[in-house]
Order: sequence, then structure tokens, then C-alpha cells
Amino acid sequence: MFGGLLKSTSLAALIAVAGFAAAGGANAADLGGNCCTDLEERIAELEATTARKGNRKVSLTISGQVHTGVLFFDDGVESNAYVTDNDNSSSRFRFVGSAKIDSNWSAGYLLEIEVDDAATNRVTAALDEVNNGLVIRQSNWYLDNKQLGRITVGQASTATDDIILADTAGASPAAFADQLVGNSINFRSAAGALTTLSVNTVSAGSFDTARGNVVRYDTPTMAGFRATAAWGEDDFWDVALWYAGKLGDFKIVGGIGYFENNDAFALGVAGANTVLLDSERVTELKGSISIMHEPTGLFGSFAYVDRDIELTTSLNAARRAILANGMEYYYFNGGISVPKLLPVGKTVFYGEYGEGNGVSRIDQFGGVDVVDADLTVYGLGVVQHVPAAEMEIYASYKNIELDARTAAANVNTQAIDIVFTGARIKF
Repeated sequence: MFGGLLKSTSLAALIAVAGFAAAGGANAADLGGNCCTDLEERIAELEATTARKGNRKVSLTISGQVHTGVLFFDDGVESNAYVTDNDNSSSRFRFVGSAKIDSNWSAGYLLEIEVDDAATNRVTAALDEVNNGLVIRQSNWYLDNKQLGRITVGQASTATDDIILADTAGASPAAFADQLVGNSINFRSAAGALTTLSVNTVSAGSFDTARGNVVRYDTPTMAGFRATAAWGEDDFWDVALWYAGKLGDFKIVGGIGYFENNDAFALGVAGANTVLLDSERVTELKGSISIMHEPTGLFGSFAYVDRDIELTTSLNAARRAILANGMEYYYFNGGISVPKLLPVGKTVFYGEYGEGNGVSRIDQFGGVDVVDADLTVYGLGVVQHVPAAEMEIYASYKNIELDARTAAANVNTQAIDIVFTGARIKF
């Protein structure tokens, strides 16, 4: 770009010099030898204030997305509306680059920063301003060979990250297996008192796998299949098998994986102002599949998580037994994708259902530990795609119910209703 600027600017300078020379030799002589020096200094200034596309060897691409909306909720006593960032697919920007080494080998990098302000997974009835600031989502480099596969090192997705999020129709991020919209809003008791129980009682924050500092290997894709494995910091590892392809008129995307984490665990006991540190072993079998019949646009997606937690040191036997029961989670969404309902792009209508059984952390009700819980989520929504603006606009409704139990009695809570309407635009 600057080479062209230099050529065009230099041409203009030569024309100007010629003009001055034609006007008189004395005026031309007054320019001395400074004209080209001044021009080069100006070009250097322009270069210093302009983003480059990498260097001569490694490319640079800047991209990202902004994803915000309005969250309405009703917990049975209080109703409110917040402007939030949708943590199903948070706002972010990224720097991506690559370099070709030879016909088989290439290298590259990814630096991705999250801008997650007033996130949907953190706001509560009492807290509508949650400033997460800037968070490093990914910072890694890779080395890739067409026949051997790819090695990635750094902060990155593990092998099972996103493996429960298969989607063939474009129903996400509104229809989302990981329940990250309103999951920190606390349930109220039947009498209207605010409890410490939430979706996080079952999910412990997320059903999906978090990113981490890992060494990850991806095989080349063969017949639509790709295998991945990751290891991090001598504490955790996971493996997964992914598939994307077509079978006749059916488009199929899915994956299945296994995750194991052995690490120190900060276990908050809500309502007791106590944090316990414990050695733990968390294992998960998880996966999803999404199938769409392309001629009709009908689709269905299914996700599953089986989580086992083994705590060994600081917890008493009763609390170890609570978490040893583990957690199972099922999720389904289905609907239809209509290609020409509106001229701007396809429209996706969906319904969803999720069910979680068990607890993944110690919560309390009335000063007594909750020993078990059943989570039920159902909803519906519509997603309008606008390809000309790289945009999805959507509206969704969810009803969330939690039935919990202590050793002494059942805990009756009121359902939470959530309406979220927003948009994601990519750049």
C-alpha cells in the first residue's frame, strides 16, 4: 500500500518540480535538495500511524465481533431488564496470522481478547453492572503439516472445548447447549426469599470445557473426521473425535470427547462465607450431534455431559458423598430454517429443552447443604441472518426451574423467566 503511495506521491513531486522549473530556474534552484527529504519524512509519518498487514513473511488479519442485547428476567418477585454482553458468544477481537514455510509446512498464531461487559452469565437480581474488563481468550502459535497435522501451544481451546455446541442450522447463539444466559440469577423460595441456588448449582458455571494453557494436536481431516488431543500443566488432558459432512440430503456435524482434570479446587460454600481448597479429580464424557435435512430445512441438535467429581482431602465425608453422585445433563433443540422468508437472509425458528440432574458444587439452603438438584430449561426463539452485514438478530425466551433437596426436606423454588433479544455482528 505504501509502495503505491510513494510512487504516486513521488510522481506528484516530480510534476511539481517540473512546474517550478518551467516557471524559472531561480525559483527551482530555491528548492535546494530538501524536497525529497520532506516527502520521505511525511511518508514515514503516515506509515507510523497506519496498521500494517503483518511483515513480509507473516500475515496479520484483524477480526472479531460485538454481541450485545437486552436481558429481561422475572424471578417470581422481581423483574428487571439489563443491557448485557451475551456470554454464549462474547464480544471479542482477534489478531490472526500465518506464514507458508514450504508446500507442506506452515506456521501461524492467534491472539484473541474478550471484551465481556455486564455478561449474561454474571448479572443477578442485585448486580446489573459487572465489568469484566479485557480477558485473554487465546494466545498461541501453531505449526501445521498437511500430512501430519497441527501442533498448537499456548492459551487455547482444549480438545473438548465447544464439543457440546454442534449446530447445522445457525440457531446459535440464541439456542445454546451451555446455559450462560441468566445462569447466575438466584432462585427464590416458595415464600419469595432470595436463595443462593442458581443454574450454577448444577453446572458449576459451565457445562462446556474451558480454554487453558495447553499443548494441542489436531490430525488432518479425513473423510470428514478429525481427532484432537490436548494436555496442560500436568493437571488435565482430553481427547475428542469430530465430524462434519453430508449423508445424502442430510448435513451432519458432531463430536464426542473425554476430559480429565486433576487440580486444586476452590469450592465456595454459598451462605457460609467459607472457601475450601480440595484435591479433585473431575472426569467428563461429553458430546453433541446436529443434523439438518437440507431440502426442508428441518433440523435437530442433541448434547450430553456426564460429569464425575472425586474430592479427597479437606471436605468431610458427607460433602464428598454429595459431589460423588456426579451430574448428568441433556440438551435438545430443533426447528426449521427458512431460506427466503425475508429477503435479507434465512430465518431460523427453534424450540429447546435442557435437563440437568445432580450438583457440581456445595450450595446451602437454610444453612443446610443441598444434596441433590434437578434443573429443567425449556424455551423457543427466532434467529434472523443478515449475511450482507455479517449479522444475526434474534429473540429468545427461556423458563428455568430448579427442584433441590437437602438431607431434611425438599426445597421449593419459583421458576425464572428470561427473554433475551440481541444481535451479533462480525468484522
